[in-house]
Amino acid sequence: MNNIYFISDIHLDPSNSEVTDKFINFMLEKSSDMKELYILGDLFEFWIDDKYDIVQNNIIISTLNRISENGTKVFLTHGNRDFLIGKKFTKITNIEILPENYILNLDNTRVLITHGDLLCTDDIDYQKFRKFIRNRITLKIFNLLSNNIKTKVASYLRSKSKKITSQKPDNIMDVNHDTVLSFYKKFKTNIIIHGHTHRKNIHETQDGRENYVRYVLGDWHNAPSYIVYENRKLELLDI
Repeated sequence: MNNIYFISDIHLDPSNSEVTDKFINFMLEKSSDMKELYILGDLFEFWIDDKYDIVQNNIIISTLNRISENGTKVFLTHGNRDFLIGKKFTKITNIEILPENYILNLDNTRVLITHGDLLCTDDIDYQKFRKFIRNRITLKIFNLLSNNIKTKVASYLRSKSKKITSQKPDNIMDVNHDTVLSFYKKFKTNIIIHGHTHRKNIHETQDGRENYVRYVLGDWHNAPSYIVYENRKLELLDI
């Protein structure tokens, strides 16, 4: 168990057995080689409440428990779909929640890992909504609702989001390059790994004397992929 893995945007949903099976098979296949696993957000299609969603996703919980018991350390950054994952979930899965922007040290190389939505600053409406939906007052009101109403609200927001997204220009849905450059400098790193945009790729950029690399993970519904850190090298691979 020597290698470090990164995945993002699995969007697990109890109604989609194909993606669920793909995720479970991947986890069990790689677990013997997986020293650490970093899930960079949107593990689930949506998450409204630990107590409710843990029951709905018991097979996923069991899989995460299994690899954790086998020695793999699992870390999670919240995504825009599952930012309500809380302490109950982390306790029963032994997963550690990381800050939304986290510096990982890979053999003395600083690597920034993040979900990726904070890089998409051209999507002004989304950034405003993100700030609103994560506001303490908004969350407090949401948590007072019954699980039935929470589910309906989440389904409505998801449906509305998909409709709005389909009408937006592609460039707005991608990262803002000035924002990306500012993240490199702010976090003093030359490497960023993220998901969110569902645009699997490796982007190399030069700014002055600095060379930067940005690894983008694909989503598991259309372009399932993962990154493995092996022999001091990052590789973006298809599943």
